[in-house]
Amino acid sequence: DSDNKAYLEQFLRERIPQIRMIPSEGTYLVWLDCRELNLSQQELNHLFAEEAGLALNDGEMFGKEGKGFMRMNIACPRVTLERAMKQLEEAVARM
Repeated sequence: DSDNKAYLEQFLRERIPQIRMIPSEGTYLVWLDCRELNLSQQELNHLFAEEAGLALNDGEMFGKEGKGFMRMNIACPRVTLERAMKQLEEAVARM
């Protein structure tokens, strides 16, 4: 949903600038460019799953070009997305 996309893009820009949202067209699946975190794919998966408690798709499952990326489903209530982003923000801050 476009409101969730706008929220996510603004949240990342303002609060987790090391992660950028790749604009998508007509889908509720967005790519997160996490390469500025300078983590291996294994460390990136650990950050999202274990530290932030989020289940996202590992970008590398889509091929080697996906290294450093995660795919996020934003077809959810805003409150769910807000909670997820707060969890991610806190996990990145603890790095």
